[in-house]
Amino acid sequence: MNPITDGLQPSLKLWGEEETDGAVYTVYLKKVRYHHTQIIASEQLSHLEWETVRVKIVKAGTLEKLVESLTTDAGELESTYMNIFLSTYRSFATPNQVLTILLSRYEQMCNEILQFASESKEQHKRTFEKVLLVWLDMYPEDFYDPPQYLNLLKIKEFAEKYIPGCVLELRAKHKLLKYKKIEFKGLEIKHSIDFPSEINSFNSLSLGISNILHIPDKDFALQLTYTDNELFKKLIPYHCLGSAWSRRDKVRGWNVSPSTVTATINQFNAVSLRVISTILYDSLLKATMRARIVTKWINIAQELRLLKNFSSLKAITAALQSNSIHRLNKVWLSVPREKIEIFSELAKIFSEENNQTNCRELLIKEGSAKFVSAFWGNNKMCLKNSEKTNHEQICTMQGTIPYLGTFLTDLTMIDAAIPDYLPNGLINFDKKRREFEILAQIKLLQSAANSYDIQIDKAFQSWFSSIPIFDDKESYELSCMIESQDLTINNKKHVFDNVKNSVFKWSHQKSDSTPSTSTSSFLCDKNSNEIAVGKLVRENGIQMSKSCSSLSPSHKSSTLHSSVGSPLQDFYIIKVSLEQKSCDIGGVNMYKSIMLYNSDRTRTVITNAMSKHGIDDVPENYLLVQLVPGGEILFPDSANVYYAVNRNHELKFVLRKKFKIEEKSRKKSHT
Repeated sequence: MNPITDGLQPSLKLWGEEETDGAVYTVYLKKVRYHHTQIIASEQLSHLEWETVRVKIVKAGTLEKLVESLTTDAGELESTYMNIFLSTYRSFATPNQVLTILLSRYEQMCNEILQFASESKEQHKRTFEKVLLVWLDMYPEDFYDPPQYLNLLKIKEFAEKYIPGCVLELRAKHKLLKYKKIEFKGLEIKHSIDFPSEINSFNSLSLGISNILHIPDKDFALQLTYTDNELFKKLIPYHCLGSAWSRRDKVRGWNVSPSTVTATINQFNAVSLRVISTILYDSLLKATMRARIVTKWINIAQELRLLKNFSSLKAITAALQSNSIHRLNKVWLSVPREKIEIFSELAKIFSEENNQTNCRELLIKEGSAKFVSAFWGNNKMCLKNSEKTNHEQICTMQGTIPYLGTFLTDLTMIDAAIPDYLPNGLINFDKKRREFEILAQIKLLQSAANSYDIQIDKAFQSWFSSIPIFDDKESYELSCMIESQDLTINNKKHVFDNVKNSVFKWSHQKSDSTPSTSTSSFLCDKNSNEIAVGKLVRENGIQMSKSCSSLSPSHKSSTLHSSVGSPLQDFYIIKVSLEQKSCDIGGVNMYKSIMLYNSDRTRTVITNAMSKHGIDDVPENYLLVQLVPGGEILFPDSANVYYAVNRNHELKFVLRKKFKIEEKSRKKSHT
């Protein structure tokens, strides 16, 4: 958060940096109204109307200095800084470390170890009390550490000794009693919602999955939104930080307590996988009946768009774009054309083009708005085809549930691109400001989510959770049973090719026999918190967000993978980077995604890659190399790259200048 570039405080002008023992500050000059003294004011008005003051903003520092910066030199509370610190400190410290420094500083002021003027000292004390109160109220999970509850006991004993009878003491006692009562009853603080396991009026055996067609579209969408909304409201924003999300962190408890991010992902998985299973479960169904189920999910997705539930909307569109469903040409040919057009428009919302620009713009327009007017203004076709929607329904829509993968990607990119510590060992707090900007957007949407007023249908929730699901291999095998692979390969003209402006971006991870789910998804293993996004980003660089910003899942894998191919059998999506010195690009390996067809030879691939990278040269000056673990594959000029690639690994390629190879060979011969 830069007050200059962000336009928040135009009166500030950058002055420079100031380094002290244990901290680095960015110094700004701020123009403020001149405060006249009482003597001057009583005699005559001063000719001075404005004065310039220095504003210091901590850029980096030790943990002690960052805690001290919660107050100004005069002892006043830095509320903005406090919010950033409390939201992000867990990536570089534990609650116990921060609490110890806070209480120790207060005690040093009381014992005259820290020298302040009497008024300033009292102001510092009051400020630290406010910080502790805000911390207890906004982040109670930081103090839930059974069975001893050492941090709460520290606050309670501290308050009894230095400020007895204050609000802080009463608040600490109340929290302590509450947590002990929870522990006594054998309960746990959970950040997810649980539904009854018994089956009520809905029963997957008696009702049958195919009778999903009998459930009203709006009711179906409302129940999905209820679940997503409860999870989103209980989401703890700092769980989304790249330092926690992109790598396992046992020290800070990432694997100890259940993550609210994991709960959201599990629900996303539940929706997406059940979309696939309802379409594939019965291999004997006719294509027309299967098309009706696909149409049903498109209708539900449209209702979710009206509800501004982008999470389940993304789950449904990702499932319908998955390899197992997309390849069913006979089914899609039986889906009404207008429904395919609607589906194409809904899928465009999550297009990865320009770093998910469509999705981001919608969140800005509608995030805290009560209605979906922005949607109708840009998508008249969807309004025309929404037969069950009336004006009253639109006007009662409130709240927004975002697709969390967008924020997770941004935070992961920040974590990968900006170091946690400066070369001098100080904590890089500028990075925390950038992360807080994303967390603040999540908090704003959480406030808007409170506007939803949906009643839970426990019978529906039980029925929905009872729908069986299949992993990627099982889904693909069922899909091949429904329509053989040979038929799919031979039918090059897909139904979507006839839909104007339809946008689909496909990829799959090559396994022993089957492709995995599309990268439009955001799933991860239900039983694992291990997310390898950080490693992926560090390998491919921050620029990957422009072409592969969705978090991609596999139901049987706990890692997120990038594009390595296409579910269609006649082309793959490959990543091609331009080889250059790491110092030229700050260690970032930029790449471009291009389509590799089964007729493409080396020269064609090089030409397409040069065009993507904006290289004005001839292809004869470059070599095409595939990067594989432990080595690389160099393609001859006449090679058919489609058949020559090693598909057992990620399809990462490098364009290499030929003169570099010649220089190396000359050096070797010279030596």
